Amino acid sequence: MALAARTSARSHRLIGLVAALLLAVATALAFGRVFLGTTTTMQLLGAAVAAAGLAVAFERRSLLLSTVASAIGLAIAVGLIVFPASTWYGLPTADTLRAVLDAAALVGEQAKIQAAPAEPIGPLLLAAVVSLWAAVFSGHALAFRAGSPLLGLVPPVALVAFADTVLEEFVKPLYGMLFLAAALVVVFADGLARVQGWGPVWSSTRTGVAASAGRGARRLALTVLGAALLAPIVVPGFGSTAVIDFGSPASARVAIDPFVSVQHSLSQQTPVEVFRVTTTQPTYLRLVALSDFDGVQWKPSTEEGAVVDAGDHVPVTGQPTGLTEPVVIDVTADLAQLWVPTPYPVTSIRIPGRTVRFNPATGTAFVDNPLEQGESYTVKASVVRPTAKDLRNSRTAAPLESGKYLYVPAGLGEVEALARRWTEGAVTDFDKAMAIQDHLRDTSEFTYTIDTPLHGGTQSIIEFLTVSKAGFCQQFSTAMAAMLRTIGVQSRVVVGFATGDRLAQTGQYSIKTSSAHSWVEVYFPDWGWMPFEPTPTRVNPVTTAYTAPAPDCVGATCPGDPGGVPDGGAQQNRPGADQRDRVENDPRSTGPRGAVGEGGTIDTPTADRGIARLALVAGVVLVGIGLLLVPPARAVRRRVRLRRAAAEPRRLILVTYEQFTERAAGMGLGRVAGETLEEYRRKVMETGYLSDGDLDRLTALATAAAYSQREPDGEQAEDAGDAAETAIREIKRAVGTTRWLVGLYRRS
Repeated sequence: MALAARTSARSHRLIGLVAALLLAVATALAFGRVFLGTTTTMQLLGAAVAAAGLAVAFERRSLLLSTVASAIGLAIAVGLIVFPASTWYGLPTADTLRAVLDAAALVGEQAKIQAAPAEPIGPLLLAAVVSLWAAVFSGHALAFRAGSPLLGLVPPVALVAFADTVLEEFVKPLYGMLFLAAALVVVFADGLARVQGWGPVWSSTRTGVAASAGRGARRLALTVLGAALLAPIVVPGFGSTAVIDFGSPASARVAIDPFVSVQHSLSQQTPVEVFRVTTTQPTYLRLVALSDFDGVQWKPSTEEGAVVDAGDHVPVTGQPTGLTEPVVIDVTADLAQLWVPTPYPVTSIRIPGRTVRFNPATGTAFVDNPLEQGESYTVKASVVRPTAKDLRNSRTAAPLESGKYLYVPAGLGEVEALARRWTEGAVTDFDKAMAIQDHLRDTSEFTYTIDTPLHGGTQSIIEFLTVSKAGFCQQFSTAMAAMLRTIGVQSRVVVGFATGDRLAQTGQYSIKTSSAHSWVEVYFPDWGWMPFEPTPTRVNPVTTAYTAPAPDCVGATCPGDPGGVPDGGAQQNRPGADQRDRVENDPRSTGPRGAVGEGGTIDTPTADRGIARLALVAGVVLVGIGLLLVPPARAVRRRVRLRRAAAEPRRLILVTYEQFTERAAGMGLGRVAGETLEEYRRKVMETGYLSDGDLDRLTALATAAAYSQREPDGEQAEDAGDAAETAIREIKRAVGTTRWLVGLYRRS
């Protein structure tokens, strides 16, 4: 007997509410990754849920009324999340409106200079709340009011795609799966609404049409989710870097931008030489001092100072006079900023044909237009070096410039407590600075790496000091400067270049973009601003007179010593191994256990053992299938890339060479950042794996394709492919089957 399936309007509204909330949650979690910390993500999640709830509550009202209600809700959300101090018991006020207008004017500027994941500063957080609220509300209106669920997914998916675009991290499938599940629920809710519009629907089953349709929908949804989980593995380009790098400057000029980070310069695959320095001893080149800290960024002073005539003495605040040494700096690449790199402290500057300004308070020199390749200038630098005793006996400094070098924003209480603990027993500013520097340079506690999402803001400093304890020069220098300020020691961050490599032919020091660096300066009344080096991988030659005993070499040329590894280089023995061992051996990290029986054994019920065994077998099978799919997926990806480049012989040769280095890297012969094609060829040839010139031929063809103006032909591209395949086969035979198999799964 046929039964009528009566699905109430209330049930349909409930399903619509679930769909809207799930879509809002998925969008907020995926979009919230653009900010540091989980607190901001939770705030965005709350805003998204509120927007979805209001949209569903006013779904049967007019669109105008619904829009007005949503706008009021958005105003309240902005006040509570972005500007809570401006509200009156949670309600927005005139102060909230003024804060919103001021922040809105800065959104474009902050979006240009901030890198994701960013600090949740007012302008960016305002833009995030408004865009997320609008996406959720408009998505609901399109999906349920207009009856176009696919169009309704466009605004939320735009935010998810934006997060995946600006983030450099590997895209986590969880966010895509969650969003796809939400999209399926939205489509299902729309389908039920359409079925209800047909009138009564008859079914021959006792369970009714809703249950029958539900079973089919669940099967379809699970099939789609499973396919979505496995499909990316075989898609060409899975796991590769972006085709377009949105974070790299388009200009050919070299820019060391302290507003963002020196991380881009450190991570360049092929560092660019910027200067050649003629001097009797290695030296850091100081670019600009960052004296103002607003909790998000360290900023330089905008004052450029007075014009300095060629050869005139340039007094630096607090710096004593004494012996000087001439330093000649040859510019080998076009610069993008007006700052003039100089040793510190500098006493005179001579740049032919240029107008030079000098700010004695910050020790920063400026020119009328950025320096260009081929220019050369001479500076005189002071060689007066204080000892530890001199700095320890220096009198206490009165606050400079109304205390700007002591200012710290709110929210650094945890940093201050840590600074006081580290400096316990230290009396002088020098001893306090040394105590903090020594803690940060302790490689058993802190790890140097450029692979970090942290920047220089308050939240990043706290996370760096208390959680990750890993970063590069920017994290070490900003953390030390902030810690010193919290305990009353005047300090600032400095950006410039560390010591380069000495050229045997000319005796000059070659300074490249990989030497971009930041450090700390502390003020001493009798000596001025003196540098301190908190980054474990650096040794500043100036500090060796008053810091702990230095190694036999300085700068970036110390062989076999972690202190000589440049900022952009890889370390053979990464610091922090002891710390990782302590974490890995901590019994708390072993996870939950069952009840302990006699003899220390763990008693597990029989039923649980069967379920666990079944889950283990299923897991092993899935892992086995995944492992079997990885090599063919990579092979397909390589073929697709080669096919796409086949029409251009030059590009085909370069892609062939890149794929050769990736496959060789899997067998332990990777090409490191900054390594030239010739250096890589020599390194591989020294292993003795290759003998008949295939790599020589491939290197020559790749070098010509990369640098020659002459266009290669198809025969040369085919020759490069043959040479690459032959060389890989020889390496496979030499390293053995085990190492080759491991290389199939190693991430190149």
